[in-house]
Amino acid sequence: MKRAITGLLNRLRFKQKLFLSYLVVIIIPILVLGVYAYNQSKEMLRIQGIQGIVKNVDTISGSIDGSVERYNHAVQSIVLNKTFQKIVTNDYSDLVNLSYDLQEYLTPYFNMMVMLDQEIDDVKFYTQTYVPEYGDSVQSADRVKDEDWYQSALKGKGSQWFSDNGLIVVAAFPRFFSDKATNLVYMRINEASMFKNVAALAKDGTVAITNDRGDVIYSNQGATGERLEAGQLQGMKEGAIRIGGIESYLVKKTVKQTGWTIYFIVPAKELSRNAGSIINATLIVIAGCIVIVLIMIWMFSKTMIRRIYALNSVMKRVEIGDLSIRIRSESKDEIGELTNRFGSMLARLNDLIDELFRNKIVQKEAEFKALQWQMNPHFLYNTLSFINWKALRSDDADISRVVTTLSKFYRTGLNRGNNMIPVRDELEHVKSYIEIIQTMKDHSFDVEYDIDEAVFGHTTINFILQPLAENAIMHGIARKESGRGLLRISAKLSNGKVVFQVQDNGIGMPLETANTLLQNDSSGYGMKNVNERLRLKYSSDYSFTVESAVDRGTQMSIVIPAYLQS
Repeated sequence: MKRAITGLLNRLRFKQKLFLSYLVVIIIPILVLGVYAYNQSKEMLRIQGIQGIVKNVDTISGSIDGSVERYNHAVQSIVLNKTFQKIVTNDYSDLVNLSYDLQEYLTPYFNMMVMLDQEIDDVKFYTQTYVPEYGDSVQSADRVKDEDWYQSALKGKGSQWFSDNGLIVVAAFPRFFSDKATNLVYMRINEASMFKNVAALAKDGTVAITNDRGDVIYSNQGATGERLEAGQLQGMKEGAIRIGGIESYLVKKTVKQTGWTIYFIVPAKELSRNAGSIINATLIVIAGCIVIVLIMIWMFSKTMIRRIYALNSVMKRVEIGDLSIRIRSESKDEIGELTNRFGSMLARLNDLIDELFRNKIVQKEAEFKALQWQMNPHFLYNTLSFINWKALRSDDADISRVVTTLSKFYRTGLNRGNNMIPVRDELEHVKSYIEIIQTMKDHSFDVEYDIDEAVFGHTTINFILQPLAENAIMHGIARKESGRGLLRISAKLSNGKVVFQVQDNGIGMPLETANTLLQNDSSGYGMKNVNERLRLKYSSDYSFTVESAVDRGTQMSIVIPAYLQS
């Protein structure tokens, strides 16, 4: 165990060790204070939370009482209205007067009630008398005689509330000694509107309201994620309960005017949501202490190891290849000496790299110029002209054509010693080479050219296409055992680049060989040399790819920047 701890500490950085030492010293008293404050405040928060629940339930009960009382008054104002009493008892000598009261008094009155109170969905009379039915406003009691609420309403007194696919309040019209029929006023209340305040007050918990028969007349989904059913509420007692696997607290209250029971259930974790001042104060103190500790650690670490981190950061940049950094310190201590020595070493390293790179370029240029000037151009051209003259005198057109093409080949290739030539000349150079090879091989293969004339106005380094064509002919087409060989040369502009492609239908090569073709040395002025010259000229702003498969041919592509011809 001791060895494991020692090993862990040895792997930590100095700043981490410093941070841990200060943190251990301060974290113990902070934790003791935090635990003590939490335990002391936990009980107070629970009491405050319960008081908040009780207050919400009282508010819900008061809101429901107010709404119930308002609708009770509305229903009583109807049953005590003389005109309405006259309508339901059919106390008319003729139908003309009845029709007048229905149209001019009942209908406007009901419409006014619904318009003024949007919680009222419907108002109607159910009468046992022989008064004619009038739309939805006056209907025969026979329509609802089998409903449970109707039978209960006949036996009850005053305004009675029922749940019948929603909330309804029903009241019977007064019966005099001579009356045998019972007439009712029926008012349907919009449940969502009536209990909208309940939903707002119970947003952090689950609330259910049951009538005096135990039926649930309202229930929200609440924090438990499900609506409460009547069976769940039976036998529930106030206090701590467990419902739906959640520790909760239940408060019950009865609505006076209706006998309804309100069940308000809040998860235990919500009890402290609105009463967390003590915990917040404790957390602020703890956070303040931690901030002070972090500031102290930051100050010490910044003072002691800031320059070490700066030197380490520079070393990381050098490690990933950034050698352009210049670093020097004015400090005379050990860290300053280490910084200055590293800066001197880096400067010396840059000098050596620059010298080596320049020597490499000079070496490549020298090798190329030696290749270009290994033959005297004037002597070569004069000799080829003499051979051409002799061929013409001998009437040998083939020799004349080969000599002329060879002369053109060397003229475009040597280019007076210049490395950069027009793309047109580079293409003419490779065409001359291919024409010579075709003549030498008795035109045993075909060649196609796909040249976009837009590339003629740009420049390229010379001697990059001829090695590709030579490789395609000698190592691809010449080894083809069956079928006629085809060499395809293309050049085009694409996205600000000049794209050359040399494609053959020869024997191809394995993927492993194609992947190493540009890195391995080959005889003569080969592919690796072309790749190195491209890299020296264009750095990373070029691409040279080889795609090949056995018996499917090879495609070599060179993409270089489109430099306009000056």
